[in-house]
Amino acid sequence: MKKALSILMLLFINAIFSYKYLSREFDNAWIVAAILVVIQLFGFLYLSKINIPKKLFNSAVIITGLGIIALVVIAYLKIPLDTLNVDRWSVIDSFWSFYFDGKYPYLASSHMGNPPGSMPMYFILSLPFWWLGELSIFSSLGYLSILYLLVYRYNDLKTRKGILLYIMTSIFMVWELTVRSNIITNTVLIMIALYWLQHADIKNLKKSWPLAVVLGLLLATRGNFAVVYILFFMFPLVKKQVTFLQLFKFTALSATAFASVFLIIIAIGPNLNWIKDKINKINLQQLLFFILSIIVSFIFLKRVGISYLLSLPLFIASFFLFFITIKDFSVKKTNLS
Repeated sequence: MKKALSILMLLFINAIFSYKYLSREFDNAWIVAAILVVIQLFGFLYLSKINIPKKLFNSAVIITGLGIIALVVIAYLKIPLDTLNVDRWSVIDSFWSFYFDGKYPYLASSHMGNPPGSMPMYFILSLPFWWLGELSIFSSLGYLSILYLLVYRYNDLKTRKGILLYIMTSIFMVWELTVRSNIITNTVLIMIALYWLQHADIKNLKKSWPLAVVLGLLLATRGNFAVVYILFFMFPLVKKQVTFLQLFKFTALSATAFASVFLIIIAIGPNLNWIKDKINKINLQQLLFFILSIIVSFIFLKRVGISYLLSLPLFIASFFLFFITIKDFSVKKTNLS
């Protein structure tokens, strides 16, 4: 049942994305979107039953990887940044441009007038690729990492064939590489860290402190994953694998790493208005949702195993993409942004 719901969610999200962007170029975009959904459904339901030689599967992975690299090259050579209708690249560019000009980076604004988000690691991870002059390289690393995991780490030979086909026919991958987004890359990094947490002994802080620091730093990329962190951090306590004191020490170190990045960024400049602005934007609905998420987390932990929790970061990233799509679904533009 859980697997079926996961597949339906992935198919629905990709169908929405496909129709949204294909409708800008084709009158009957819904037909193409429907065909893609059928192909992906076939991949999940029937491709797993077809015996495909390992060499053929690995060749398909290599071809997909080369296709992703080709998309990066095309984005760099053929899609000017100022023609995009989203400003993820511009937010990062304005942030670091302000910083290296000696200005306070949180006072910057994108070419569309939007201020930078408050999460500093989002910008720090993007810095090397900003220096290189092409953020789509960073965007592609998440998908290339998934392909690597499919070949070398994912042991379910049946399911991974469907996942590969899903990636090969997903419009959102093309969109993300085109607009230089990094949702999937950040998500994959957090999934790897949570997998590390799943197999780590956090009772011994002398051995697990690097993990605590990494988890804190990665949370400073996107606040969307806070609920996932609560689930994973509370799971060993609920299952009585650690004591409250042991979990508290591990969590405190992780929170310290999370907070330290903010303190460093704050120290760059004297203006703290961005903190006040962020606090003012917190509304009652968001607060109630967060409290409800915590309550659901405890219920969830008592009913499912931690192996299923590893899929939650991808679910949150998928929902994030879905809400972006719903928000501007009626906007008609001429390019894939």
